[in-house]
Amino acid sequence: MKKIIGITLLIGSISFTGKAQQAPARIHFLNTQQLQMTAIRMAANPDKPILIKGRVWAVFETMDSLGVMIDDRPYYMHFEPGKQYYFVGQTGYGSRLVVTEKTEREFILTATLNGAKGPEEFRVEKMAK
Repeated sequence: MKKIIGITLLIGSISFTGKAQQAPARIHFLNTQQLQMTAIRMAANPDKPILIKGRVWAVFETMDSLGVMIDDRPYYMHFEPGKQYYFVGQTGYGSRLVVTEKTEREFILTATLNGAKGPEEFRVEKMAK
């Protein structure tokens, strides 16, 4: 009986430490606009936007979610820890930025064809609610 309880406690502690040391989610963002900067305002600190130059690949790391300000309203996107997500920002109709989610292959191909520089890495310290 002691052996079974010991094995159960050992397995429980191993699974607990595995969850505590998860890698952050990595969000890749590519600004394909030639001459325009894209300002990404985080909900945690909206007064200091992150400026991404044209044709630059940026990587954001977060443990659970990313709060983004769009038209002075916060929107929270939740991401699974340890996974990678790929987004491309392009100029749409009316010169407004259109962001689309891509697969890794589409993202790398778009970055290569646009001659993107980077990646520049940003760590999002404050998590969303």
